[in-house]
Amino acid sequence: PCHAPDRQRWFSMSVTPLGSTRQGVVIAHIDITPRIQAEEQLRKLSMAVEQSPESIVITDLLARIAYVNGAFLRQTGYSQKELIGQNPRLLQSGKTPRETYAALWATLLAGNTWKGELYNRRKDGSDYVEFAIITPIRQPDGEVTHYVAVKEDVTERKRMGTELDSYRDHLEQLVADRTVELE
Repeated sequence: PCHAPDRQRWFSMSVTPLGSTRQGVVIAHIDITPRIQAEEQLRKLSMAVEQSPESIVITDLLARIAYVNGAFLRQTGYSQKELIGQNPRLLQSGKTPRETYAALWATLLAGNTWKGELYNRRKDGSDYVEFAIITPIRQPDGEVTHYVAVKEDVTERKRMGTELDSYRDHLEQLVADRTVELE
């Protein structure tokens, strides 16, 4: 790297001898700073995706899994080798309504982002609920080539919500019973 007072620059240099009859060398250099900066951005993006606490999966247009991050592997119990090339339907528990999948695909095929809950099953057979945001990935020309899903396990949150609803219903019944007793 070369340092200027205000920024760092990167150059690729080549040195070529003039030949056996002439002494000297030809030195050529090219500024590769934009390439180095782009590589650094890609490295940061890659680390952010891989280290995300949320499950991330990328599929092609035929819904074949092309990439999963570590959180996805931990969440599902599958290995990367078991998942790449497979359809995410291998996670289906049978509890997500068909209408949900119809809406998901209608939204994606229209080029839009879908958000919703999916009831899935891990490799070990245990079920879980996840909130998913699935969006088309577009190339610079606008062509959709892949889909990316960011998913959060909401199983415990849903369980607690159901439990709280049960307590609320019970308390409302107690209030109603006590009101009748006092009348």
